[in-house]
Amino acid sequence: MKLFKMDKKFYLDFRFRDKRVRFRAFETEKTSQRLADTIERLLEIYHGNGVISLDLQRAIDCMPSRIIRKLEKNGLLSETRTSGKNCLSDHLDSFIGSLKVKRCSERHLSLVKNMIERICEKCKFDVISDLDANRFTAYINGLNIAVKTKCHYVSGFKQFTKWLHDTGRLPKNNFMLIKTPKALQSDQVHARRALTADEVARLIKAAEAGKSFRGISGMERALIYRLAVESGLRFNEIKTLKVSDFDFKAGTVEVRDENEKARRGAVLPLRQSTTEKIKQFLQTKPPLSAAFTLKKGFMMIKTDLEAAGISYEVDGKFADFHSLRHSTASLLIQTGANPKVVQTIMRHTDLNLTMAKYTHLFSGQQRETIENLPDFIIHQDKAAKTGTDDCIAENHCPKTAHESANDSKNPLNSCNTIMVQNSGFNAINCKELPFSGNKSILAFSAEKSGRQDLNLRPLDPQSNALAKLRYAPIGENDTA
Repeated sequence: MKLFKMDKKFYLDFRFRDKRVRFRAFETEKTSQRLADTIERLLEIYHGNGVISLDLQRAIDCMPSRIIRKLEKNGLLSETRTSGKNCLSDHLDSFIGSLKVKRCSERHLSLVKNMIERICEKCKFDVISDLDANRFTAYINGLNIAVKTKCHYVSGFKQFTKWLHDTGRLPKNNFMLIKTPKALQSDQVHARRALTADEVARLIKAAEAGKSFRGISGMERALIYRLAVESGLRFNEIKTLKVSDFDFKAGTVEVRDENEKARRGAVLPLRQSTTEKIKQFLQTKPPLSAAFTLKKGFMMIKTDLEAAGISYEVDGKFADFHSLRHSTASLLIQTGANPKVVQTIMRHTDLNLTMAKYTHLFSGQQRETIENLPDFIIHQDKAAKTGTDDCIAENHCPKTAHESANDSKNPLNSCNTIMVQNSGFNAINCKELPFSGNKSILAFSAEKSGRQDLNLRPLDPQSNALAKLRYAPIGENDTA
């Protein structure tokens, strides 16, 4: 890199791709030397196939357009590496164009674009080199909005900066380190509740008998409420339904992918009674016309709730039109439906979303469930039987709580207790010990102890003689 002065101006001279490059720098030597250092760093990154750092990108943004065009012409800078000189509004248009490939709705694209433009204006992000994650975090923390809205701001702008980084326009993406705030149940500004089966019935009855609301008859509103609760359809999905979307023979309704929130489309079953009512209501409408008319859903259902005597808000939770979708999951779970089937009807990709957010407990449901538990009591109709003759044993389990009472009635047990306490057989004073020289008495015979043999069997003469010989006393004149 050669820096020289000619005609009161400084010039740079260097070789790149076996070519000689020379162009005018600045009028002062200090700024010209700074430009020469920047170009030398660019040459090192080019030969090493490296990545332009953020400070180098800022230095490129400060270059005059004539120098940038000169570097682009010689191939030292590409369009993506010099894109930081362009305004972020130009990149935003390209980003919105990339979202159109995903078939996002026009309303979603408009919301994302307005949100990013608002962030760039408040944080003073004009070019890519102005992007600062700390400044963005301070701006989000200072917003006096709901936590869920902050999550949309963070996720939307992080998606935009990720696209800038993936396309080579942003050298380093520090926005990926920002964590999306966690929305708690207490942070919800408009928490919803589920309607019970009785409240849904009263709502439908009040709508049928009610007056017209913004050109929507009471019968049509009743069909809309019934369809929303039984199928879990959202407000916009019902609003965009056409007459041709109903298959009255199969008893189904089709939600087209461009009208569904997840852009997947679905075919949902309908109850037979509801199918007949909708068929009768739509019989005079052409196939391509809108099936129902919906305007101001929260005001419509609020009017019918007041007519039915149902509170719109209970314990800080509201019953708006989307609450009918919450009622679908809650009522299905209450009927004992399989959670996987409920997830399919709700068209959720995650079962936790169905069970945690859309399933609610009704009043008294916990107590009813607890009361359905077994009583844990064993009902003993007959006493236990032991032995081979099906006789009822009085003390078949000696190690019970009644053992102390049985000990006083059984002399054998009382004698054994005294014997153990005195540590010897001589403590048994009520009986004479055998083999003492006197007439022998069995100390532990069944006759003396009061116990009876419950399994008496007749003995043959030979066994009886053996028994007498075994227990006969030994006298002085007896032979061994």
